[in-house]
Amino acid sequence: MRIIKKAGYLILVLVCVSFLSFLLANISAIDPAEAYARRVVRSANKELIAQYRELTGFDKTILQQYLSWLHKAVRLDFGASYLTKKSVRQELGKALPVTLLIAACASVFSIIAAVPLGIAAALYKKRLADKLIGFISFLSFSVPGYCTGLLVLLVFGMRLHLLPVIGHGQGVSVLFASCTLALPMTGTLIRLLRSFLLENEEKEYIQYAKARGITDRNIMTRHLLRNAAPMLVTLWGQNIGYLIAGTAIVETIFSIPGIGMYALNAAVNRDFPVINAYLIVTAFTFTVCNGAAEFIGEALNPS
Repeated sequence: MRIIKKAGYLILVLVCVSFLSFLLANISAIDPAEAYARRVVRSANKELIAQYRELTGFDKTILQQYLSWLHKAVRLDFGASYLTKKSVRQELGKALPVTLLIAACASVFSIIAAVPLGIAAALYKKRLADKLIGFISFLSFSVPGYCTGLLVLLVFGMRLHLLPVIGHGQGVSVLFASCTLALPMTGTLIRLLRSFLLENEEKEYIQYAKARGITDRNIMTRHLLRNAAPMLVTLWGQNIGYLIAGTAIVETIFSIPGIGMYALNAAVNRDFPVINAYLIVTAFTFTVCNGAAEFIGEALNPS
């Protein structure tokens, strides 16, 4: 029953997102029909724009346009790009695996870094190590992603010349992009894990474990960390959606042809079919990741 409710929620989210994207496109100062016509004929006059408006269906009401688009979208037909004249589905199919790889690597990197650092901060609370880790975690989610990406590009690509940072989907570019994307999530997980460990340290079963002579390190790793797993998994899964939505900046900085860079280019060039498809894919991924993380977190809950 709960799965059915989640599926219904997913469908509702997708319908709302897709309709809002149509609504914003129609109420914006940019005329979609004019944008399309000027992509084909740069000096398009009013008569030609009117012809393209009728050809593309922009002469119909928003609801009629939306229902026509939805009828095709359920078959994964998102139309053709105004810019490239190619199928949006095919272009998204090429770009999506790259973005998923970056987001997956970033999520794994964040867990690998956050768990030991969060435990260390809790073990050495109010000491130098705790303050240093706290400062690093604060910087990681306070500095904007584009600043971090440009700094990485400047240091490793232009100054040290250690690695060819800019590439087109090359492994090293994906690695740098993933690390850059993982930083804000890592800082958040460190702080939350540290707070959880310290809050639960005074509970009765922990005091009993200490009375039995179990070291603080073992208590943190064997007892408290296990109880923190549901919270970590839930937050981790929720952030995967944010990671996928946030790849546009790092993909652009490191010249990686993923859906983020593809969508950003579409936004600059007023390519509405691509923008609509990108919003649907992002909303779908975000909602599915949230639901999956919630189910896994509850399954891991020791209570």
